[in-house]
Amino acid sequence: MLKKFLNVSKNTRRAIYKASAWLAIFQLVAILPLFMIYSSLLKMFEAYSQGGKIDISLVLCIILGTVIVLVLYFAYRKMYKMKYINAAAENLSMRMDVADKLRRLPESFLSKHDLSDLTSTIMDDIGVIEGALANQVTEFLGSLLGILVAVCALFFVNVKMALALFSVLPVAAIAMALCDPISGKTHLKNRNAKLAISEQIQEYLENIKVLKSSGNIKDYQKRLSGKMKRLVPRLVLFEFLAGMSISTAYNLLRLGIGIVAITGANLLIKGEITASVYIIFMLASVWIYEPLSYTCEYLGAVIASKVAANRIRNIMDYPEQEGKEKLAPQGYDIDFKNVGFSYKEGGDKVLSEVSFTAKQGEYTALVGASGSGKSTICRLAAQLWDNDSGEILVGGQNVKTVPPEELFKLYSIVFQDVTLFNDTIYNNILIGNKKASREQVLAAAEYAQCMPFIEKLPEGIDTVLGENGHTLSGGERQRLSIARAFLKDAPIVLLDESTASIDPETETKIQSAIEKLTKDRTVLMIAHRLRSIVNCDRIIVLEQGRVVGNGSHEELMESCPVYKKLYTLQSE
Repeated sequence: MLKKFLNVSKNTRRAIYKASAWLAIFQLVAILPLFMIYSSLLKMFEAYSQGGKIDISLVLCIILGTVIVLVLYFAYRKMYKMKYINAAAENLSMRMDVADKLRRLPESFLSKHDLSDLTSTIMDDIGVIEGALANQVTEFLGSLLGILVAVCALFFVNVKMALALFSVLPVAAIAMALCDPISGKTHLKNRNAKLAISEQIQEYLENIKVLKSSGNIKDYQKRLSGKMKRLVPRLVLFEFLAGMSISTAYNLLRLGIGIVAITGANLLIKGEITASVYIIFMLASVWIYEPLSYTCEYLGAVIASKVAANRIRNIMDYPEQEGKEKLAPQGYDIDFKNVGFSYKEGGDKVLSEVSFTAKQGEYTALVGASGSGKSTICRLAAQLWDNDSGEILVGGQNVKTVPPEELFKLYSIVFQDVTLFNDTIYNNILIGNKKASREQVLAAAEYAQCMPFIEKLPEGIDTVLGENGHTLSGGERQRLSIARAFLKDAPIVLLDESTASIDPETETKIQSAIEKLTKDRTVLMIAHRLRSIVNCDRIIVLEQGRVVGNGSHEELMESCPVYKKLYTLQSE
């Protein structure tokens, strides 16, 4: 049940079941004083009816009381440790499992989910499940098990009174079960609305400078405030819908005490039960209904945990990129054979029947207008996305048949969007190759023309950058990204606008370094500034996702009108 409901591991399920069993033992032991009261009442009534003295051993009561207290202490201690420690362990395990799963998913999944959405899943949703495991689930299972055992035992005392005690439980259970169908969808909508607000807040913080400079910050804040205000009635609706089921179940349980009292009074008048039996059932009804009443109050949290579990399951069940063949390329040529691709299933084609070969030891450039498919080709080559049709081969091996992490070892990639970590410059470059020595890191920084700005920083290469390197300029951030690629020293280099944010003088220096470091490697590069790729061995011209030109600069100037037009416009 727990695996289906909360998507937890086998070890945690066992721990929760054990914790519930210990809680049931605790509650059953807690009812033992009722039987002591029952025994005392029997003796008291016997003494009253026969006119004798009450024969109660004080020493025996003290011994039994001490034993009960000790058993209660150890049972609760065992239950407490198992449910909270294992809930915390499951919290850690689930977070790492989700993070590891995200690592194995294609970029197609990540592009469909906002960063705040995934962060909320890892932090908030898993936190909700931890709370449910540590409190609501254990309490419910433990109470249910203890109550069932207690009710079965009471049947041996008196069947009619036990039936009266049990009568409201099925009806209350139905009322509790209706809580999810009635209010679950509302809670899911509220969760999505909260997520949309969170995404907008993140967007607001990331673009606050733009909003200030444009004078639109008040309008943005007004729209954000409007979303928050519209959420309030939805939250009230959820509380109302959930409260209907919860209050119904809660009041039914309270009504059960009255049913036991009335039934017992009738049986007592008829002489079918004794006063002691009546009292013991009244005490038992309070003991049994009280924990279930608390369980009713937890239903809202249980529904929240179910929604959270479904969000986690959507990630964990998403198909991974898989490959079963061992990476064994025959050289490092990249072959595109009639490749077709669209970002959405059934959507417009971004690439159609794209065919070309980027040969090892050559520079192959991709040119074309914005949106023609250049960046998409680079991402498909590294299997960041899976092509819809055709084949992409690296060294004669289909990229879909190779595990992505093995395939990535062949690539050094520099994309337009540079990601830096809030760490030292040294560690940011070291990501390219964790086994590299300090001398190799410094050499990579030198090749990428990073040292001129690094030497000006207070702690040099050990200077800590801000979040995503916001303390650096765009060109400086891009040079650090290039240094990573140099450090990795992979046989295939993908350069997506690698010099877009760099001044002409630095660009010339980097191009010189790239020529040295990419000798005998396969280089697939993108550049809008055509003057930087006129000396490439091969230029692929793209227009609306199709190859319309393939050759050297001189050949394309004669045979490809699209390339000639682009080059002429830039030259002018």
